[in-house]
Amino acid sequence: MKKKYSLVIKNGLVVTGKGIRRVDVGISNEKISAMISNISADIAEEVIDASGKYILPGAIDVHVHPVYLDDVGYSSEVAAYGGATTLLHFAYARTGESLVEQVKKMLKEGKKTSKLDFGLHGGLFDASKQVPEIPQVMKMGVKTIKFFLAYMKQGWYTDDYQLTKAMDILVKNGGMAMIHGENGGAIDYLEDKFFSKANAPASNFNLSRPAALEEEAVFRALRIAEVMNCPLYIAHVTTKRVIEHLRQAQALGQKVYAETCPQYLNLTKEILKEKGVLAKIGPPIRDAEDKKALWKALADGILSVVSSDHAPKIKDLKGEFLKQGFGSPQIETVLPLTYDEGVNKGKISLVRLVQVTAENPARIFGLYPKKGTISVGSDADLVVFDPAKEFTIKKENQHSKAGYSLYEGRKVLGWPEMSFQRGHKVLWEGKIVAELGTGQFLPTMENQSEPVMT
Repeated sequence: MKKKYSLVIKNGLVVTGKGIRRVDVGISNEKISAMISNISADIAEEVIDASGKYILPGAIDVHVHPVYLDDVGYSSEVAAYGGATTLLHFAYARTGESLVEQVKKMLKEGKKTSKLDFGLHGGLFDASKQVPEIPQVMKMGVKTIKFFLAYMKQGWYTDDYQLTKAMDILVKNGGMAMIHGENGGAIDYLEDKFFSKANAPASNFNLSRPAALEEEAVFRALRIAEVMNCPLYIAHVTTKRVIEHLRQAQALGQKVYAETCPQYLNLTKEILKEKGVLAKIGPPIRDAEDKKALWKALADGILSVVSSDHAPKIKDLKGEFLKQGFGSPQIETVLPLTYDEGVNKGKISLVRLVQVTAENPARIFGLYPKKGTISVGSDADLVVFDPAKEFTIKKENQHSKAGYSLYEGRKVLGWPEMSFQRGHKVLWEGKIVAELGTGQFLPTMENQSEPVMT
């Protein structure tokens, strides 16, 4: 006789953006079909006892770069070890490339290799040629486009004319602009100034990319978005100088959303002295005062999302600092680090953790309530999280091909034990058991809603 549920998870504490409940979770047809007490084991094909564990919605990482050492398929595997079940990747169109063709390429790769459900953002390096392609990729389900206000030397820079034009296109077609907010021209000059001599110290990195220039670029983007009435997403906020501008824009009813990342919530610029070019990230990791302000903004609701900015690259530890790439491996440790540093240390609540790692990403990018929550009718994307598990982060137990972690030796309390994508096992007994190509493509911005906070 066919059982009522394919899977039941019993005796755990279910955490959503609305609160914490002790209920059993019944799953059938890849959806959550029941949330009630004492579901009988007799009517389930499989039962998991989650006593002493939290049942969390699968984390949604909306800031992933699968174009370096970890490609689309491998990024999904690394992310799954950390409790993620949905990823939004950047499909970058570099100088001379077609945005449409790059989206098609990554969409094909994702459908073939991703072990997790995924969506795509467009990313422009050659704005004057690629902005006209935006309407076509929006018809393909890619309605969020990233623009670089930095990296002028590299030729990745989007000027104000092209940014305004792109926002006009996006708002007319139900899309959203995303920015990397740093002033490119000023930073390029400061790089020339502070790295003109051979063997300039890594500590000069922050001098070349000061917080004031992040503030300036974010403020400029906010004002252009205000004029164009375009929703705006600010990637990887690093400094308190940005927060007041976000607060004011949100208070005026502007649709502006912002994320920060674990590297900015857990580290300070002193990491450059220890790790050198391995800690070269744009924007840079800043000081303790900024870190404190980011946690407060996350708790207050000014910042709505924590995502990885996962960008693992080959770096030459003996090479010239400026010639090394930006970025580091982050995708596997987003949820555990935010739990340990945030919840365990009283900076955010457990409910807020779920909001910033799952529900708000789903709401902002139009995936809620299919994703981002545990409720009847939602996809059964779940993480069984053990709050009592002690774990020491080491390169030997991390899975990115980068081969290092900025958190080497960091002890955390709390780690994902198992996960499920639409009711199917993903992380199981310490291994990723999902198969290549089982991830489904998710068009974005189909049902955007405002982020929540407690």
